[in-house]
Amino acid sequence: MTSYLHPAGITTLHRLVPEAWPTLEADLVRRARTCPITLILPCHARELGTAALEGILGELAGATWLARLVVGVDGADATQWADARRAFAGLPQDTRLLWTGDPAVEALEASLARGGLTTAAAGKGRNAWLCAGLAIALAEAPGVVALHDCDIRNYSRELPGRLCHPLLEPAWGFRFNKGFYSRHSDRLHGRLQRLLVRPLLRAMELCAGPVAALQFLSAFRYPLAGESALHLSLLRQLSFSATWGLEISLLEEVRRHLPAQAVSQTELCAAYDHKHQELSPDDPAVGLHRMAREVSAALLATVSGGTYPWREQILEAWQALSSEALRHAEAESALNGLHFLPDGEALAQLTFGRALQSALEQPAAPALLPAWHAVERAHPGSLAQLERAATGPTRDPRRP
Repeated sequence: MTSYLHPAGITTLHRLVPEAWPTLEADLVRRARTCPITLILPCHARELGTAALEGILGELAGATWLARLVVGVDGADATQWADARRAFAGLPQDTRLLWTGDPAVEALEASLARGGLTTAAAGKGRNAWLCAGLAIALAEAPGVVALHDCDIRNYSRELPGRLCHPLLEPAWGFRFNKGFYSRHSDRLHGRLQRLLVRPLLRAMELCAGPVAALQFLSAFRYPLAGESALHLSLLRQLSFSATWGLEISLLEEVRRHLPAQAVSQTELCAAYDHKHQELSPDDPAVGLHRMAREVSAALLATVSGGTYPWREQILEAWQALSSEALRHAEAESALNGLHFLPDGEALAQLTFGRALQSALEQPAAPALLPAWHAVERAHPGSLAQLERAATGPTRDPRRP
């Protein structure tokens, strides 16, 4: 079923027949011969040695349709950097690692900062942006680039395969594909999506009217999903957010650059499980509390540019809609035999409300990292400098 009936006009592709994966993978192998596929993996040092990452690496070893992996290693000291190189050494694909704390990377960023291009703090957004630059620098031909996290616990290579496949048929015309899935185990997960983002999008529609950006964002089943794939030529043009608003800001960038018919979303798996962030209700600087504020700020900036004449109305509308989302979650949990923890859900709602109020009272400009085509135009040689900082998994560029 396609979503051409939705005002945004994007296409939704479902996982109707799980048993079709072997045939789909064989088609991936054939198509990837003429359209090389690169997978970006932003990896934090705390993910090294985890069962999730080990499972991902085991699955990717069999992905013969992948031409290259680009791995950004963030938050690592020298020992952890060595651990990362060992962890990725067994993959058969061309694998390039980039240590985000490498002096050469920091020197490049300092040069860009002096030119007023970036002042990005460390985080997933900066990591993904650096990896995107490296993927562009390494590309020998037009192709497709996919991105997903390294904390997926129930990983299968079907996930990146289904993410990339819709972009490989020229006749379909898709240039960007977003993943979606259900979030549950013995209970519903995805609190940020259920209790904050979806009600906030609706509240903003009620207050701001039928804004094109809101219609576009609302068309996605899971706008916070960390899985995306796009053509390399588009990747060169997109700015990245340095905050937890990365996924929201990326969708807005896509809307600005592509017609709706070039955008799709694809169901990747039956259910998705990854590392769950702490709620941190008493500390707005960490966990879901921080994520909620930065995601709220990204959503608000997307629609209003940082000025919110309907501040009180939007908070009131969100509170009512979020309470409705709680009722829906309880009903869905009962229907599917899942545990429902009303006190925990109510605390999450309260925490997200504080985060939203903070974002409304103290508007923050989106912390965007520049598109790489703009970086290269302003500072020729930046991509080559980034490529020199990268290494294969078994070689340290600082050692002879």
